Amino acid sequence: MTRPPLRAVRRAVQIGVALVMAAVPLANAAGVNWISGNFLALDILGLPLGDPLAAAQVAASARGIAWPAALGAGLAMGLALVLGPVFCAYACPYGLFSEWAHGLARRLGRVRPGRFPQNGLAGRAVLAGAGLAVVGLWGLPPLVNLVSMPAAYSRLWQYALAGALWLPLLAVPAVLCVEVLAGARLWCRFVCPQSVALALAHRLAPWGLGLAYAGKRCTCPPGARRCLAACSLGLDPRRKAPPAACTNCGDCLDACRQAGRALRFRLGRPATGLSATDSTSPAGRL
Repeated sequence: MTRPPLRAVRRAVQIGVALVMAAVPLANAAGVNWISGNFLALDILGLPLGDPLAAAQVAASARGIAWPAALGAGLAMGLALVLGPVFCAYACPYGLFSEWAHGLARRLGRVRPGRFPQNGLAGRAVLAGAGLAVVGLWGLPPLVNLVSMPAAYSRLWQYALAGALWLPLLAVPAVLCVEVLAGARLWCRFVCPQSVALALAHRLAPWGLGLAYAGKRCTCPPGARRCLAACSLGLDPRRKAPPAACTNCGDCLDACRQAGRALRFRLGRPATGLSATDSTSPAGRL
């Protein structure tokens, strides 16, 4: 029996999560309350699941730890320490729509590899840090949540029940349109503050899941790099140091199956792979 590509499994999970996020407010309105909340703070049978940045903002604003939010954030961080920021690749509903938008951009011929820098963590970290500082200094509500695209998608259904659709209806499609025109997933790469803590955990945990590249196994013809072309985030998965934006989605591995299987997942820091200098050499470009 042939194993389904990782992408098919991931897409099924993404669509399932997006449907659940749409169904929660409708279920709550119908009196079903064993599940409640939105993408940033979800409660399932009393088990809290939460975004680390949202929990940090609550703690900074209250100047104390809100234990349910901290527990939910701890679960997400624990997952990120072992598997990397797979929450972004498998669970984020905005990520699903952003990937579809990127597919449209490819068909329109707007994707040009190398147009944007590989490392986009700094901008996201500044936005997350500034928001956290403002919330903490003035005891404000979690302001950074207002610029969260997955939260905007979740609130779309909450607002629909309240008769106020305008904000998420404008925000999510507007950002997607910009990404199609730019030919890049700009929000996930350079803006999303929610992904910062997960990305840092991925980068710092020495035991975490990551990509390993064995260049001798690669059978791609000169100038053709299936793995780079498959990455919707425009990252080079062959690099020894994992790009901060890599979400371990596995699209590059699926592409590499037909080209020698030079890429594979492994726990711990990869011992092989191209250095940053190698990956920017002419031979390493698409």
